[in-house]
Amino acid sequence: MRRLLTPPWIVLHCFAVVLTIAFGLLGWWQLGRAQHGNAISWGYALEWPLFAVFTVALWVRQMRLELHKDRPEGEGPRRGRPEPPPMTSPFEASIMRARLDDGGHGPDARQSPSESSQGSHA
Repeated sequence: MRRLLTPPWIVLHCFAVVLTIAFGLLGWWQLGRAQHGNAISWGYALEWPLFAVFTVALWVRQMRLELHKDRPEGEGPRRGRPEPPPMTSPFEASIMRARLDDGGHGPDARQSPSESSQGSHA
């Protein structure tokens, strides 16, 4: 928790609070304009609070990442939930079969033999 009180983090906290308050005030201002007949301000009256929510979400995400940054690799989450497996494509097996059946005549044919054996990482 102490690492969130370093000077760069204090600046970030202040910046997030100022942005959130500013976005809230801008939304309130646009709501007033919309109620006085400015039709386009209805959209802005909804948009500014969304910016405030986005700012808070990013702020919380960055704090969580900072707190979990130095967690040992073998240690799982504290809540006891297992980490989800990495995402894979449901078509991964088909793609690999197609690459093997292609015989080196597809897009990977321009690569050197050592590169094509490692596969494409595009």
